Amino acid sequence: QEIADYNEATTSVVVESEGFSNDYGAQPLTTMFDCEIILAFTLEGLEMTFTTSSVDISSVICVKDIKVQQKMWYGWKTVFTSEGAESYNEDMFGADLTYPDAVNGKTYRVTCVHYANYDVYEEVENDTGAFKFVL
Repeated sequence: QEIADYNEATTSVVVESEGFSNDYGAQPLTTMFDCEIILAFTLEGLEMTFTTSSVDISSVICVKDIKVQQKMWYGWKTVFTSEGAESYNEDMFGADLTYPDAVNGKTYRVTCVHYANYDVYEEVENDTGAFKFVL
């Protein structure tokens, strides 16, 4: 079995707390960190790994609303979607997804929403920005 060479591009979003304070001057802790979309270009297609990490065990932790979009002359066209998945009572979530119809040389972007419920429900959007799928 041949092993395909692939280029790897990584994008990540670090969630910052808003920095607001209550009457006691306590700053809320940011729930999520290391929210990543890792991309691998392979013969199987565009392989995506989504990770969401939480500072502590969260009642629910997840990635949802996953979209793969292809750049067209008029803008971005959604070519693949996934509802995502979730885990319960974990401090880290990971999921793999493959978009098999990625076309060599075309430009894509991947977006998703990471969320976690530790003491409050928090979500953050992640967007890889444009990248060219090249084998």
